[in-house]
Amino acid sequence: MSITHPGDIARNLAQVAALQPNGSSARIRKRYIGGDGAVITLEVQVSRIGSCSDGYLFGTLSTVPRALPAVTSLAAADTVPYRLWRRARDLLDVMRSRDTILGADLFADHAWASLLIVYVAEAESRIATVESLVAQLSLSRATLMRWLHVLQAKSLIEQIDRDLDAVQLTRTGIERIERLLSTKAPVTVG
Repeated sequence: MSITHPGDIARNLAQVAALQPNGSSARIRKRYIGGDGAVITLEVQVSRIGSCSDGYLFGTLSTVPRALPAVTSLAAADTVPYRLWRRARDLLDVMRSRDTILGADLFADHAWASLLIVYVAEAESRIATVESLVAQLSLSRATLMRWLHVLQAKSLIEQIDRDLDAVQLTRTGIERIERLLSTKAPVTVG
């Protein structure tokens, strides 16, 4: 709060107080005072995780582009974050269709599927948990935990808080996934 713009403190406190434990997140636009006194405007996607109203606050900061108009819906967006989210959703849909049509027993890309599910959850302001991953991937908890430990060792996901059961991407994880989602498939002529 010490670097929050004084004009935003009351509104931000009210928005954070309204967050329910393990409920929906909120997107809060707020201004910060930089070290040189400049005002920095950011959007904070924040969630309260835990078993009580105190809990833990998890937030993702993103810059607010000055030249772009405000986007009122995801469908109207033509921004890089929207395109990356849409591609991740499409990849998950293809993987699920593939498993349904050809049989899930033919494929075992649990690490990639886990990363995509967590990425999409974060982009949609939801909390990815171990239990939600177990359900979506139809894996045992033990198998999923082995994969999550591998992803953690590769610095792609944060250490899992056993009390909160939350899975979150690291900054490195986000950057690498977004690099992959931005990659266009090579065109082959043959």
